[in-house]
Amino acid sequence: MRRNTHQLARQQRSAYLFILPALIILTVFVFIPLVSAFVISLLDANLYMTNISFVGLKNYLNMLSDSRVWNATKNTFVFAIFEVPLQILLALFLTMLMQQNRRVHKFLRASFYVPYVCSMTAISILWSMLLNANTGFLAFVLKKVGIIMPNILTDGNYAMAVVILVTVWRNFGYTLTILTAATLDISPSIYEAAELDGARGIRKFVSITIPSIRETIGFCTITALILAFQAFDQIYVMTGGGPQYKTETLVSYIYDRGFTTGKDLCYASSVAVYLFFIIAILTIFSRHFSRRKEN
Repeated sequence: MRRNTHQLARQQRSAYLFILPALIILTVFVFIPLVSAFVISLLDANLYMTNISFVGLKNYLNMLSDSRVWNATKNTFVFAIFEVPLQILLALFLTMLMQQNRRVHKFLRASFYVPYVCSMTAISILWSMLLNANTGFLAFVLKKVGIIMPNILTDGNYAMAVVILVTVWRNFGYTLTILTAATLDISPSIYEAAELDGARGIRKFVSITIPSIRETIGFCTITALILAFQAFDQIYVMTGGGPQYKTETLVSYIYDRGFTTGKDLCYASSVAVYLFFIIAILTIFSRHFSRRKEN
């Protein structure tokens, strides 16, 4: 008994050593900045953190009368509400078409995954060049057939939709890879039994595949939702939050208020804490909903 206890303790020490690097990274880049943001949000100081004074909840109270905070909140929710379902549905549709895992399917999955490996900044620059109404390739092609392309990145009616579609195009390959990997673990005997009962094509996918990978779909939805609420690169590069703040999200407003026009790091930190609580509440709710569906 004592020998078993000693062996278990050694195994636990080994496990802690393996997770120590990840724990250090999380502490340095997640936990410490999170606590620091909360502390700074209670202060009043300049960008260089001099002339510091404690103001308590003043920054949070100022948010209540800041129209740009509520506009950025609305834009963030609009972005997430459209981008996440589009990404998941597109990945599910392609998963249904590529379940047999042939060579061509492997090639297509690798091709769809390539944009996700690339930087979102680089992707955004590329699409900004393609969609430019004056010098873009798409505008050039349309002009050849007599169609004048509007500058959709500076038009409030199109800018948010374009940013959403570019984000979906870049990210769905990751979701597709995760979902197809989950479908390959489903036992073929289940599909054979369904075929004997007369199930074919879409019916098999809806009745067997989707319920079997429900946990994976939930994981992809939660991670995509968190990333959607943190959207910044594509908006900063493609629209800069415009036109007239119609594509400004909470993260882009935090950056603008903290480092460019406002240079008020304390107020920006309070908005960052506000965003953290939104993401935390949505994540907890989504996880709770997924567990209830599983039960």
